[in-house]
Amino acid sequence: MQFCDYMLDTAIDQVTYMSTLLDLPRLRQRIESYVQARNEFRVSGMTEPLKSSAALILYTAFIHGELDRSAALELCAMPERTARRLLSQLKSEGLLSETSIKSPLRWEVPEHAEPWYFPDLTS
Repeated sequence: MQFCDYMLDTAIDQVTYMSTLLDLPRLRQRIESYVQARNEFRVSGMTEPLKSSAALILYTAFIHGELDRSAALELCAMPERTARRLLSQLKSEGLLSETSIKSPLRWEVPEHAEPWYFPDLTS
């Protein structure tokens, strides 16, 4: 019985610790901060700015686990050609991924975005 109590206490402690570090309720704000930092050229190694709608696309992909291309194009709220360029940029920079050209888009955390998305994990 003592061992079970110990294991459960340890598990709860670790879940609480990770929840605090990840701070998921504020992730949308941190994604928006990342896009803003990109547009102010404050992200190391990134020279191309991002359209502001990129934050909504990235956050939606995170929340849903994946995002249909048609939904992503709608979220861009811009002409289709411009929206496709933005999605291509997000994929080429590792912010979104795909398994095929018709598969849904998935949220990714490339190295250049880690400090912005999860600052408490990198400090």
